[in-house]
Formats: sequence, structure tokens, C-alpha cells
Amino acid sequence: MAQVSSAGVKVKRITQVAIAVHDVRKVAENYWNILGIGPWEIYDWEYPLVRDRKYYGKPTLARERIGFTQVGTMQLELVQPVDGPSIYGDFLEEHGEGIHHLQLPVEDVDRVAEILAKQGFPDMQSGHSGDIGAYSYVDIKPLHTIWELAREPENKVGKVIRYPESEATSPARIKVKNIDQVAIAVNDVHKVAENHWNILGIGPWEIYEVKPPILYDRTYRGKAGNFTYWLALTMVGPVQLELAQPISGDNVYSDFIAEHGEGLHHLAFIVDDINKTTQTMNKEGFPTLMGGGFSDGGFAYYDTREPLKIILEAFQVPKAMPPITTRYP
Repeated sequence: MAQVSSAGVKVKRITQVAIAVHDVRKVAENYWNILGIGPWEIYDWEYPLVRDRKYYGKPTLARERIGFTQVGTMQLELVQPVDGPSIYGDFLEEHGEGIHHLQLPVEDVDRVAEILAKQGFPDMQSGHSGDIGAYSYVDIKPLHTIWELAREPENKVGKVIRYPESEATSPARIKVKNIDQVAIAVNDVHKVAENHWNILGIGPWEIYEVKPPILYDRTYRGKAGNFTYWLALTMVGPVQLELAQPISGDNVYSDFIAEHGEGLHHLAFIVDDINKTTQTMNKEGFPTLMGGGFSDGGFAYYDTREPLKIILEAFQVPKAMPPITTRYP
């Protein structure tokens, strides 16, 4: 019989991944031109579009510029702080531009926020929008992720800027149609998988030790690589959530943890031919940070941090995954 998590809040789907940036318009343009992601709707996120704002429990006035687009089953959001205190400005000051939060859709934001607050995860920032829209950001530190509890308004109000402004075809040579995976770099996949199960009911998890001979043709920053790592995988609705823990050798996970600490690391999309995708990405000016193959599949991480503010992974599904080392629970 399948085990059932006792978590008071159970995540069934991730509806949005958000990136904190300094210039929404420019980054939206880059996604359109490089990956064909768009078109974008850009709003000035301020009163009266958003009201009843609180920052760590205290009423506040602040402004952001936000951009939205749908990438398959996932909404991609860009957030640019403009004025006033906000967790986006805090994130940019501490970490620089990068993946900021994941969104959990809920019917009653206040009730779910109260459940998490009782577990030691209080609201960081909250507000209301439209008729029934509400949101609350919670930093769930054992998961190394900020989660946004959100109920979307029935109708968005306010002036919208569109990019591109007219019906157009993206010039991108690689067009991403779906965000298939969100990944978190951690120091202990077993513990963090357990925390996801107990706090948000996310799981069960399949955990793999990724190493030769299953893993081959390893590269790191253009040279032969010798890395090994743990992976924990689970599906949250149509999106795969991955935990990655470095074991040995130079690798992108250790690099990220050394610079930023544990946290949201990369977004991934599935491709039919990893070699052709990598050739195209490299020709477009995005070097491969790390790559490897297994069972006629493979992966590559590209350095797209300057234009897209993220590390991007392309993944060709193998004929067979490595043998599962363990499961949780």
C-alpha cells in the first residue's frame, strides 16, 4: 500500500517559477530571442492593482514590474523591484539575479499560510489583487525554497505592456515549449526529500547515485570531468522536481552552493538530440558548463546566466535510468 504523507499542506502542482531581475523588459526580450519563450505581458505591480501589502507582517507600499508568459504547463514570471521594501530586492541584494520562488495554487491563502506559520514558516510578504486574488510568500528553509501561496484573481486589471508588441515569430534557433524540470542544489538529498514529504507532501522520491559506468563522457567547463552526484526525483503534477547533491569532482552544484548556498539551481527542458542542441547553444554563445551521457541519453548545462538569469539544462531522456539506489518513503 502506498504511503500517505501526514503534511498539513499537500502540493499537487507547481504552477509558476519566478526569476528576480533588474530589467524585466530586457530579460523578456532575451527569452523571446534566444529560446522563443513568449509573448510576454508586463505589468506595473502597484496600488491599486495590488493592495493590503505586508512585508514581514507590517503594512508597506512598494512597487515592482512583473512579466508573465506561459511555457507549456508552467507560467514563467520575471520580477523587477522598483521602489519600497520587498523580498525581491532582498534576494537581488543577497544573491543577485536568479530563480526566486515556486508557486503553489491554493483556494484559501490565509488558511494555508497559517498552517505553515504554525510549523515555523511565517509569511514574508503578502497582499491582495483583483476581486479574489491573494498571495503569501513563505521561506521554507528546510526545503531551501521560497514558496508563493497564490489564488489568482478572476480578472487581472491594470495597464499591460506586451512584448513583442505585434504578432511576430521568434528568431530563436531553439524554441522551448515546456519547462519540464525545476532543480534544487542541496547538501543532503535524503534529508531534503524527507523534508519535502513531511512539510508539503511532495513525493515519493526516487534517489540515484549517478556515477560511472552508468554516467559517461563527463565534461566540466570544456574539459574531461570526474564528478559524481546524488539525484532525487519526483513528479509534482506535470513537472519534475529534482534535488541534486554533489559527491565528488568539480561540478555545477558545488559551484552554486559555494556562491549562493543551497537553493533553486536550474530549469530544464527535454530535447530529442542533446548533441545537436548543445552544438546550437554553443554556436549561439552559450558554453556548456557541465555535461554527460547515460543509456543513449544525456544532459548539458548551459551558461545562460547573463541574458536569462538562470542556468539552463537540456535533457535527452535515456532508454533506461540508472538503477534506483533508494526510495523515500
